Amino acid sequence: MQKKKSRRAQRTCSNVPLDLYDPQGHAIIGEGRFINVSLTGSLLESKQPLHVKQSIRLQVQSPSRSPLELLGKVVWRKKRESVFNYGIRFRPSPMPA
Repeated sequence: MQKKKSRRAQRTCSNVPLDLYDPQGHAIIGEGRFINVSLTGSLLESKQPLHVKQSIRLQVQSPSRSPLELLGKVVWRKKRESVFNYGIRFRPSPMPA
C-alpha cells in the first residue's frame, strides 16, 4: 500500500532560477532554482551549502517586472552528486510601509 503524502498546499513543478541572500540581504555566493513550489514552501536546488534551520531570502528575477522576494527557512537538505536539494518553508514577508 502506498503512503499518501499530506501537504498543506499543492506543489507545482518549476524551473525558475533565483538569487540567494542571507536574512540581512547580503548575497550568498551562488544561485539556485526551484524544482517545485507551493504557497507554503518549495524544493530548492543549489550548489551552495546551506544549513538546516538557516533563514534565507530568495529573489526571483523577472525580465518584465520587479524581482519577487520570498523569505524562507531551510527545513531539510540532501546532497545529490554536485548539488544540494533543500526543503524551504516560506515565511510571511513584512508589509511595506
